[in-house]
Amino acid sequence: MRGEISSARQAKRHPLDWYVEEGWEWDQIAEAIGVGDEKADGAFLWDPAAGYGHMGSRMENWGFARRIILSDVVENVAYDDFWVRPRFISADFLEVERAPATPVSIWSNPPFSYRKGISEAFVRHALKLATHRVVMLLPAKWLAAGKARGKLFRFDHPPQLVLHFTQRPSMPPGDRIHLMGNRAYRGGMVDYCALVWDVRNPTLPGDTRTIWLPRLGEQ
Repeated sequence: MRGEISSARQAKRHPLDWYVEEGWEWDQIAEAIGVGDEKADGAFLWDPAAGYGHMGSRMENWGFARRIILSDVVENVAYDDFWVRPRFISADFLEVERAPATPVSIWSNPPFSYRKGISEAFVRHALKLATHRVVMLLPAKWLAAGKARGKLFRFDHPPQLVLHFTQRPSMPPGDRIHLMGNRAYRGGMVDYCALVWDVRNPTLPGDTRTIWLPRLGEQ
């Protein structure tokens, strides 16, 4: 998709980095890391950059039907995808001082580049507000931290897990999906990964694990 983040001309990018995952990505993440602890503790799943709400509608099927919270600066949630209408909060995540419910894990496909350093800011803020885990879906090139994010990964908050998608997701801009029809989720051009932090058990520098997720249809 030429509209995808990092691959499109600036004029075709969404001004708020609203790029939409299809949804199967969350199923793969949940399968890989499990959700038993969140379910046992009655934790909520909160997506603070919800967009259509695909994280919530997928994780509803994993036992969180009444424990999904969505928020964003604009309300674009596809409520018809849900069995139980989730709670929505209109908010700029970086200005939220406390989580809307507790205990809570924060799972999100955050904005990447419309404001300098915004994805790192999302991660750091999520780690302050979550009680259980933080899961962020980001372009794989974000792992090339360099000087900018090296401190985050190496010293401050090393992730517990890095999950690489071997099935490349396609993430078209949300305002173009209705124009693309069946082409919307085909031909992804950007590699993605998911990063997982366990707030309860911080990972020591050098102990991050890397996992390659299977392609769709594979065990």
